[in-house]
Order: sequence, then structure tokens, then C-alpha cells
Amino acid sequence: MADQKNDRYDELMSHNYDGIQEYDNPIPGWWHLIFLGTCVFAVLYIVIVHFTPIVPSREEAYNRKVAAAEEAQFGKLREMPMDEIKIRTIMGNDAWLSTGQSIFNGTCTVCHGKNAEGISGLGLNLTDDNYLYVKNIMDIVDLVTNGTENKKMPAQTNLNPNEIAMVAAYAASLRGKNVPGPEGSDAGEAIEPFPDPIMDQSGG
Repeated sequence: MADQKNDRYDELMSHNYDGIQEYDNPIPGWWHLIFLGTCVFAVLYIVIVHFTPIVPSREEAYNRKVAAAEEAQFGKLREMPMDEIKIRTIMGNDAWLSTGQSIFNGTCTVCHGKNAEGISGLGLNLTDDNYLYVKNIMDIVDLVTNGTENKKMPAQTNLNPNEIAMVAAYAASLRGKNVPGPEGSDAGEAIEPFPDPIMDQSGG
């Protein structure tokens, strides 16, 4: 029986190409199953991914992930209008203020210095009571959002509104630390104290 099986697979096919013949060795059945399986999978993939509404598109799935990440990071800040209450609330929340510090470290230290002490010819000292472009706490938000007319302070267009609020709140919280800075970094004049933080330890 074994010899008969070997003879079947050793049988030469009738055609001849330039003196070359081939054995009659059929493709294994599992190869056919894999091919058919890929065909079925392709059809199901197209129907489910592209035509079934219960499966979100890549764009929709990405937007959902972004929204979830923003909810985790910003919490109720997303619903608060950009006003003094929002800035004071951030100033009273350690988690949000810490995020503002991280944004400051990654965006603002190149001009204002590692400790916000100012850098000569670039950024002013943010830790004293003298301000050149600020009269009230919301002016900080405006500076971060729009920059200054002379472009010395550029608009931070890479930040979203909640990130702007948090870095502005962190900058406001630095007032009174009085870190010594280089000559000229204390330009401006003293203004009225900022309002007190609104203490909120809920984390959003």
C-alpha cells in the first residue's frame, strides 16, 4: 500500500518543457484551506470595518481616545470657562498646578529660565512683583495665548486652552518667590496682588 502511494507521487506528468518534466505532486489540502480562509477573512473585514456602523472608524476611535485622555487629564476643567475662577481653581489644585509646571518646564524655561528667574535679553523674571505686560491675572492667559505685539513673547499656539490655563496658573503661582535674576529681568512695575487660589483637592 505504501509503495502504491509513493508511486502515485513519483509519477511524471505528461508535459515536457525543454526536456524538463515534473512530478505529479498536488498542493497540500491545508494550503487550500489557508487560501480560502484569507478570502473569507478579507470579505468579513471589508463588511465589518467599512460598512458596519457598530465598528468605529479609525478617526472616530482616535477621537474617542483623545477625549478620554483629556477627560483623565483635565476633568472638570474642560467645562469651565476661561476666566479668573478657572485660573484660581488651578492654582489651588496640586495636580493641575503640577501639570502646569511640566508645561512650563517644557515650553517656557528656554526664555524665562529654569527657576523662572528670567534670562537677560529674552524673558523676564516671573517670581517678583514687577510686571511689564500684566495688570491682572487674566493678562497672563492673554500673553500665553497671543504673545506680545513686539513678538518678544511668542504666542503658544501648540497648547490647547486647558494647557494654557494650567501654565498661566503656574506662572501666577510663582509670584512672590523672588528668585534672583540677571540685570534687567525685573523690568516693569509692581501691580496689585493676584487673588487667592480657590482650594480644590478633588483632582478634577
